[in-house]
Amino acid sequence: MRLMTARFSFLVFFFLLPVRDIASGAVHNITLSEPLFQNQTLVSSGQIFELGFFTPNGSKNQYVGIWYKNLRPSRIVWVANRDSPLTSADRSGKLMIDTDGNLKLVDGQQNIVWSTNVSVQSNYTAAMLSDGGNFVLKDKNSTEVWASFDDPTDTILLNMKIGLNTRTGERRVLLSWKNDNDPSSGNFTTGITSETPPQLFTWNGWTSYWRSGPWDKSTFIGIPDMDTSYHNGYVLQQDPQQGTTYFSCDSDNNSFLAYASISPEGILAVMIWDYGSNSWLKSRAAPSNGCEVYGTCGPFGVCNSINSPICRCVKGFMPQSKEEWNRGNWTRGCIREAELNCQKNTSRTPSTQVKKDVFVHMNQMKVPDSAEYLSNIGDVGGCQSQCMNNCSCLAYSFVSTIGCLVWAKDLIDFQEFSTAGQDVYIRVAHDNTGTSTGARLIISISTILGIMFVGTAIFGLWKWRASKRGTSSSCPMLNFTLNVI
Repeated sequence: MRLMTARFSFLVFFFLLPVRDIASGAVHNITLSEPLFQNQTLVSSGQIFELGFFTPNGSKNQYVGIWYKNLRPSRIVWVANRDSPLTSADRSGKLMIDTDGNLKLVDGQQNIVWSTNVSVQSNYTAAMLSDGGNFVLKDKNSTEVWASFDDPTDTILLNMKIGLNTRTGERRVLLSWKNDNDPSSGNFTTGITSETPPQLFTWNGWTSYWRSGPWDKSTFIGIPDMDTSYHNGYVLQQDPQQGTTYFSCDSDNNSFLAYASISPEGILAVMIWDYGSNSWLKSRAAPSNGCEVYGTCGPFGVCNSINSPICRCVKGFMPQSKEEWNRGNWTRGCIREAELNCQKNTSRTPSTQVKKDVFVHMNQMKVPDSAEYLSNIGDVGGCQSQCMNNCSCLAYSFVSTIGCLVWAKDLIDFQEFSTAGQDVYIRVAHDNTGTSTGARLIISISTILGIMFVGTAIFGLWKWRASKRGTSSSCPMLNFTLNVI
């Protein structure tokens, strides 16, 4: 019994004993008896990530953050006290484990600036930094009680999840820095929606700024090059019963380094470290052009970045305001040229027949926002039939890797790709060809004037020939022409 007690005491002592690199002043864990001071850093075992105090360029504030240890330029991937900084003049701040077992950042006057604020069974806890960049707090049983991965700032690392739990209200999102030298909360947020199928969104405040398109079990279909330019390992787990939706990029080892972050300007960028050039390479950024900004062309407007202008109306629609449209302000979008036949009043004589609406086919499209997923439809024919028989259905798309998507709201954030994309079918009136009323009137008048001109020419030719022959016979061609008119 004494031997077991002695061994347990030794294990507790060893667990609480900080591992220290005397030459560099780096430590590998924080314990109740050993806090992290401003002249020290916490380093992951493989020397990949480092945690410590930092002051941004030109700032008078001081923060605790995590960065890549040996990469230049480095990158801050997490900040503990982003909205409650220490002053740079305060040289007595420290990151410590308090008697309640929580990690706490205190200033020189011992005021608590930041805390993990979790329920811990005992104060026998220790904090350490993993080679994946996760700063974790563990109890004496090595059970994780808090992790920085659960509280992201503006960056997502490999094996880190963003998402939400609708039952508990938990929401893990990326929140941009205010500017490049100020890590306080900025304007742009990136997160996952809880709809089925989910989408990745960036918001500017409460306003949609960019979206990925729906998840198709392997990629987001609104990012056409995701399957070719991205590393494998993207995972989206959704459990409707539990109310959870989480997205991550999983990696079994540290064979490559990568992260994604949201900039102060709202650009979501995927960066990969290239060991050949010893530099960060940008794999993709979004939005990368005007068409990727949410709703650039407004309702029922289609955006194509290689066209000039980039916006046009869907066939069967016309600009809501031609003046604004011609000035390059497309946000009010387009309206129908003709009312849908299914919406017309059909209380007419029994012999009156109202033609069915038709669907305009558009291919290589980023499907619009606000789709409804019909899980019980197995093919494109069923999807079309379901939409045709419901007058509130404005469009449909059958995506082989998802299923039937239908729209009952205005089509917004509609984009045309040069490659990839989906087939989308938009409901229009049967007698509507996509040519505006004014254009159809001009075509009709032009046709009539053309026929009249031909008729007049033929009549003049006949009169000239008749005068030469001294006859007054009728002109069959002229009669035909007049009959046509």
